[in-house]
Amino acid sequence: MSKYKPLLLPLIIFSALFIPYLFLVPSNDGNLEFTLSSQWLHGQNIFYLISFHPPFKLILFSIFFKLFGYSSFGFVGLLLGLTGVTAVYFIAKKLFDEKVALLSSLLLATSGLYISVALFSVHDFVMTVLMILAFAFYVNSRYVWYAIFICLAILTKETAIFMALGIIFTDVVLRKKVSFSLFTPIIILFWYVEFVHFSGYHLWNDWNFSPTAKEGSAATMINNILTLQLFNKYAWENMLHLFIFNFNWVYWVFVIASLFYVKTKELKQHLVTIGIFVGLFTLLVLTFQTFTINRYILPLIPFVYLFASYAVFKLKFSKLLISLLLITSVVSLFFSIDPVSNLIWQKTQVLDQNLYLNKKLDGDDGITYNMQYLNLMKERTTMIKNGQCTFPHLIPRDNHTLALLNIHTCK
Repeated sequence: MSKYKPLLLPLIIFSALFIPYLFLVPSNDGNLEFTLSSQWLHGQNIFYLISFHPPFKLILFSIFFKLFGYSSFGFVGLLLGLTGVTAVYFIAKKLFDEKVALLSSLLLATSGLYISVALFSVHDFVMTVLMILAFAFYVNSRYVWYAIFICLAILTKETAIFMALGIIFTDVVLRKKVSFSLFTPIIILFWYVEFVHFSGYHLWNDWNFSPTAKEGSAATMINNILTLQLFNKYAWENMLHLFIFNFNWVYWVFVIASLFYVKTKELKQHLVTIGIFVGLFTLLVLTFQTFTINRYILPLIPFVYLFASYAVFKLKFSKLLISLLLITSVVSLFFSIDPVSNLIWQKTQVLDQNLYLNKKLDGDDGITYNMQYLNLMKERTTMIKNGQCTFPHLIPRDNHTLALLNIHTCK
């Protein structure tokens, strides 16, 4: 176990940052998914809920609700958050070395987006953790475990299939390897889609602002490619989130530099897998015409940290560059002071926090990107418990959730 001691540092840091916020009242999409999970627990609207997204996240929450009560949902975020940090550590250790493993896991443990989305464990967070856990098993040649967790990721949110497609291409085309475990994700996704249709429902398609909205999400993705509607205002905003928002541009400078140091055949093959996943996800998911909530880029962020960490150990003045990455992570974790972002996004005052949110495309959950959000949710919870039920429009309340948490309702 001594060889894994470096992993303790990022795990302790993530826990220290997250634990003070374990028992907050969920808000916005976190509140919606909390409510849906309680419905699943009581067997209400089961087939409708399955059409919303695959049911694994709801099942996971309902298990915690059943065993530990409704207030236990915060522990899902804590446990999954630690799992994701661990997965990134083992991915980096396999692909690179111990030093890169420590730095990349530290960057994830102190990622404002990762921590804030973990707070209420929304679908994107659960899917991301399961997906990188599956990839960790894959790079370490544990193919059965890979198949299990990539299927669970897909059964949380369908877009995890793009990681599976990257792995299928790499194994079949480059490695000339074919196995049943490779194709189980496709089987699982096909089963889910057909089950939804057999149940008399269609796949969730709310908040689809495209001309083909009535034809479904898959049709919208295909139409975007065929008609070049990939280049739309929603895609542009998501690209800004991915490549610029809140110091992300710093990491991408190092990611680009890292590509010049990918030399070995094995690393090139893994880069193909990651490249296919990033490409498909960017072209098909980030171009989708819906609210451009910044958490949609989360599945790509662990790989950004991996290659940024790899680059700083290859470049000159590595100690200085490591310090730069760590300082960037800490600053973006607690503050919204990125000079480049300040040119693009104005700020909105919400209670005591001054956050980036000036574009209607981002939706109310656009404030979910660093510890300012957690502090905002903590202040909101305190207000609710003190009987103050008037909040800015960005922070909705839900009496059903308050009742489940044994908190007085707001009138």
